[in-house]
Amino acid sequence: MFLTRLVYFSKSAPAHEIDVEQILRSARTYNKQNHITGALWFDGDYFVQVLEGGRHAVSHTYHRIASDPRHFDIELSVCEGVDTRLFHAWHMAYFADTEDNRNLVLKYSGQDKLDPARMTASSLLHLLAEGQLLGE
Repeated sequence: MFLTRLVYFSKSAPAHEIDVEQILRSARTYNKQNHITGALWFDGDYFVQVLEGGRHAVSHTYHRIASDPRHFDIELSVCEGVDTRLFHAWHMAYFADTEDNRNLVLKYSGQDKLDPARMTASSLLHLLAEGQLLGE
């Protein structure tokens, strides 16, 4: 099994109410069964997500997520083989729009409002790796 890390971002679909707790419960159950770890950042407008695991499992999970109508303008930022997981302790860590996290956005971009289309894949990954976790 080749260990793979995938980072994508998307916009929240305005026609759908986003139940983050339901998304997290579903993701954590699915990810645990499929040996996937990662993190989700949601600020009300954008989703940024990192998935880590076997290449096939990550690819299948990404395609499943991409078909979800709760988001659109899905953009793959990076998908690469890696030697180790950054989010090994979480089946899905969660980061929200808090003051501490907005300060981190400012550290990795030109503003304190998340706009992943204006950030590099590396900046998005560092942002998630340093974000203030809201639980797993």
